[in-house]
Amino acid sequence: MLILILMSGLMAGIYFTFSVFVMRALGELPPVQGAQAMNRINDVIVKTLFLPLFVVSSIGMAALLVWSFIDPEPGISVPAATAAAIYLAGMTGVTAFGNVPLNNRLLRLAGEHQSLADYWHDYQPAWNRLNHIRTLSCLISCVLLMLSTG
Repeated sequence: MLILILMSGLMAGIYFTFSVFVMRALGELPPVQGAQAMNRINDVIVKTLFLPLFVVSSIGMAALLVWSFIDPEPGISVPAATAAAIYLAGMTGVTAFGNVPLNNRLLRLAGEHQSLADYWHDYQPAWNRLNHIRTLSCLISCVLLMLSTG
């Protein structure tokens, strides 16, 4: 459980940085430059420890959710299962079905500067809303896991 607490806290921190200052800084750049910088970030981030942390934490939360139903423990299983469900829906699901498709479209438009600039104006608010959900989901999951350990 301690590992999942740590991983969810780290993920909350990563997403928090994007919500608080990274996207704001990119938004202050000219649109094409901001979009190009975001494409570069998206390329680099999957080559760092972020991707294993993302995958392992998602698998760990899925296992915790299943385990909470297989071997329920009073006072522990409900907050742990809730934490896992929030994490899987709000972090893993939102990333896979929200942020990644936005990122993929941004990358597809990389060579078309006018289309890229136009899309950047729609991309930022949509991506930011989804990222706020990921941040809060990770934070709530982390807190619930801490509470479930007593």
